[in-house]
Amino acid sequence: MVSILKRRVATGFAAALVAAGTVAGPTAAGAATPGTANLAPDSPSILPTQVIINKNVTFGGGVPVGGWYSLSVFPSGSYSYSGHMHDSGAPSYDFAGVCVVRFGNGTAFVFQTSGRMHGTFESGSRDYNWNRSASRQSIRDAFRDSNGAWKARCSNRVNLNVGALVDSTVQAVGYAAKVIAIVA
Repeated sequence: MVSILKRRVATGFAAALVAAGTVAGPTAAGAATPGTANLAPDSPSILPTQVIINKNVTFGGGVPVGGWYSLSVFPSGSYSYSGHMHDSGAPSYDFAGVCVVRFGNGTAFVFQTSGRMHGTFESGSRDYNWNRSASRQSIRDAFRDSNGAWKARCSNRVNLNVGALVDSTVQAVGYAAKVIAIVA
């Protein structure tokens, strides 16, 4: 039996590899990001990997909106989805962001957010911020049933229908047996 200390060291080492991009991490903008953890049957509930996506966001075509987002999903079932967008121009913009994480067992989790940023010509905040953290047994179950294997894709748009963005992002990660929405 592996001691708790050895498991913590292995989990910490794996987390460092993930953070450094050695095991898994964001690739090109909007590209799918896979991750895996190889576990023996009846392994302890502490899995040696998690989903971590950190991304800076810019838009082309002269759209004066930019920012960042971060999504972390852990084997314990907890997650954190946060970000910041800023409108530095004259017109106002609606922002929509979606990250879909599909585990090897076919369960997909949709993390989505949307909000408005006000430009010079409209009163209100130029910033849109979100921060949602919670825990779900269904995430823990998906990690366990997939031995930690996952694939993710994130998409961000301004002035776009959120439903269409969710549909296209879910399709980009491939077949999902079950889709569970988490709104930030």
